[in-house]
Amino acid sequence: MFLLLVAPLACRQRSDGPRLLIGGPGDQRSPAWMPDGKRIVCSSSSDGFPADLYLFDLESATSRPLTHDPSGDNSPAVSPDGRWIAFHSDREGQSDIFRLDLTTSEVVRLTASPFNDSFAAWSPDSRQIVFHSEGAGDPDLWIMDRDGKEKIPLVMRTGMDTTPAWSPDGKMIAFSSEAGGNPDIWLVYPTDRRLIRLTRSSEAEWKPAWSPDGRRIVYCRGPRGGHSRLWVMNADGTQQRPLTPQGNWDDFDPAWSPDGQRIAFESNRNGNFDIWEIEQR
Repeated sequence: MFLLLVAPLACRQRSDGPRLLIGGPGDQRSPAWMPDGKRIVCSSSSDGFPADLYLFDLESATSRPLTHDPSGDNSPAVSPDGRWIAFHSDREGQSDIFRLDLTTSEVVRLTASPFNDSFAAWSPDSRQIVFHSEGAGDPDLWIMDRDGKEKIPLVMRTGMDTTPAWSPDGKMIAFSSEAGGNPDIWLVYPTDRRLIRLTRSSEAEWKPAWSPDGRRIVYCRGPRGGHSRLWVMNADGTQQRPLTPQGNWDDFDPAWSPDGQRIAFESNRNGNFDIWEIEQR
């Protein structure tokens, strides 16, 4: 698969609006920053083939494949220590969480339930993973050790709970929940399971991502059946505002750069899904 990195990092000009970062034939989706802020992992597919994980170097404008499986690998999450990538794949028949070791290239299956597991996110110390599991009833959130052991329920209630993101200080996990009837952004404290609702919009809100300093959360928002864009708010739910303009396209999967200066996201504003970025000051 040929993939085009739009411009080397040193050659890109400052911009107040969204800017194309990674493009090419097919779709590039679900960006995840490496801790050095110079590389991005995303799932990439073209010509009807399932997605594989690719590593893009933003300084040299080069890329290389990390996985190659006919079933497809999606939603990569890079561990804060930069050693592991958690992702979900249906290579065993249903969606499970897998872990890729970037040092050895070994892929290990972490979940093996008869239900679909997806949307993995790392704890700040790289020792635990929170994930979405369909289970026997409503989709809920679970936590497990990075080796797949000690799985414990985190949020178990009526309504879908999904797309978790661990706060940089490890004290909270932001996620999207339909417990209030509409997908909203919530917080849960892993220590005592205390829940706080942050948004109450009439539109759907999901896929939260924390700023590196833990002060802000960027997320997706859009009417059901309509197009989505990115919004940002303070970590306590105040000062909610749109970040990208509304249009006949969708902006998904935001990811804050480690230095807090940029947000990468996927968008189909040019037709296919590509990776874009927008600066934050």
